[in-house]
Amino acid sequence: MLTVSDQGVALEDLGSRNGVRVNGQKVDGRRDLTHGDRISIGSQEMLVLKKRDLPTDTAIQPPTQRGPAFGLLGGLADKAIALGHGDEAERILSIHLLQLVEDAREGQEPDSDTTERAARYAVKLATITGKGRWVDYVFDLHAALRRPCSVEVIDDLYTVLRKVKQPSVGALRSYLDVLRAQAGTLGPNERFLLSRLEGLERVASLR
Repeated sequence: MLTVSDQGVALEDLGSRNGVRVNGQKVDGRRDLTHGDRISIGSQEMLVLKKRDLPTDTAIQPPTQRGPAFGLLGGLADKAIALGHGDEAERILSIHLLQLVEDAREGQEPDSDTTERAARYAVKLATITGKGRWVDYVFDLHAALRRPCSVEVIDDLYTVLRKVKQPSVGALRSYLDVLRAQAGTLGPNERFLLSRLEGLERVASLR
C-alpha cells in the first residue's frame, strides 16, 4: 500500500507473498519514501519522483546514475503502450512531460535527446488515446524552445493528425508565428522544416 499525504509518501507491505523491496532492501512494515527511491514488487519497478526536482537533461534516475532520457519512466510507459494501455502510459508520463514545458518556458532548456523523446512520447499518447492535447503538447514544447520539430516528429504528426479527435489548430498556428518571427535566422534545413509544418497546418484546418 502506498499512502500519499502532504508529509510525503509512505509504503507498507500488507503481507505480500514475495515481499516488497526499496532500493534492493526488503521492507518490513511501513517505510517513508524519498525522491529517487526505487520500489520493486515482483518483476515490476516504480520510481518515486518529487515533481519540482525532475531533471530535464538526465535520466530519471537516482543522482548517482545516468542513462537515456526518461530512464525507468520511459521503460514503464513503453510497456503500457505496447499493451495498449493508453491511460496508464499517460499517467506515467504526463507529469514529467508537462514539467519539461514549464521548465522550457522558464528558460531551462532540456537537451535535444530529451526534447525528441518527449515529442515522440506525446505523439504516441495522441495516437493511443486519440487526444489532441498531446499533439498540441508537441507544438507548445517546441514553441517554448523556439525551434522546429525534427523531420521524424513532423512525419509522425502528419499521420496522427488524421486519427485524433478534434485537433486544435490554435497551438500549431501560435508555434508557426514563433518560427516565422525568426525566419531570417533559420538555415536551409530549418526553413524546410518550417514549410513542412505549414503543410501540417493545412491538413489540420481540413479536419
